[in-house]
Parts: sequence; structure tokens; C-alpha cells
Amino acid sequence: GELHAVHEDDDVLVFLPRYVRCWGHVCIMPKAHVTSYGSAPIGLWSQVSIAGHRVARMVESLERPRRCYLASTGSSAGELTQSSMHLHLHVIPVHDPEDRPASVFSWQEGVYVAERDEWIALRDRYREAWAGL
Repeated sequence: GELHAVHEDDDVLVFLPRYVRCWGHVCIMPKAHVTSYGSAPIGLWSQVSIAGHRVARMVESLERPRRCYLASTGSSAGELTQSSMHLHLHVIPVHDPEDRPASVFSWQEGVYVAERDEWIALRDRYREAWAGL
């Protein structure tokens, strides 16, 4: 799939995941391959967490959601949606007052479908906002 990087440095990648339940969803992951908190150096996970806070502020400012969920949903068995065997952090804007974690972290109700131009426009808005934070 196509990866839309919002920000990238030597240690962390901030990107728009391809399949989302909520428009504006952003993922943050360390570039080093780590599969558990135990294998993630504290300094590296601190960088991911700081980036997650920055992303949540950016998403709140631009998308004006009711709230944002921040969650790390890694799963070695791969049975969870929005999970992988690479440790990462999700920032998910929630707009619908009825949305709860059980619905946001499930694809039972489908995924958000957007055109390529919409993804690029969102990425560009986020890049501009990231630079201003």
C-alpha cells in the first residue's frame, strides 16, 4: 500500500495508515523494528510518545474531533485490526458521540474510503501543521 508520511526523522515515522475507521487517523512508529515494550529502549518509546502527543494536538486543532484515542494495539497473533508485529501508536480522532473503542478498533462497520487526492490533501495539511507545532 501507499504510505503517506507526515513526518520522518532518524528514529520515528508519522504516517497516515491506509485503512482507517475514522478520517484523520495517524500512526506513529519507531523506525527500529521492535515488537514489544520490553524490546523498545525507553528513549525510543519516549520519542514515539512525544510524537503521539504532538500528533494529537495537531489532529485536535485541524479536525476538531469530540476526542482523540491514543492507543498501541500491537498483537503478535495479528487478530486485531489496526495491529501489526511492529510496535506503534495510533492517534484516532472520534467525531461520532456513539463511537467507543470497540467500534473504532474494529472493521465490522467498514473502513473509510477516500480518493488519492483526499489522502494527499490530508497529508499536506498535517505536514503544514506539524511544521508549525
